[in-house]
Amino acid sequence: MKILTLQDKERELLRKVLEKTDWDLEKAARLMRIPVSQVKKKISAHGLQRPEKQH
Repeated sequence: MKILTLQDKERELLRKVLEKTDWDLEKAARLMRIPVSQVKKKISAHGLQRPEKQH
């Protein structure tokens, strides 16, 4: 069993919220109850990138 760090859990939560909101940062911020600027910082800090849309 792998023990996840708090940082790992935050990254996973952020990724799930971004997927659920189709990467709408304002919606994601509202769901997480944090400012959009913090969402942007967390995306950058965790190295997340919006997946390209497939046709």
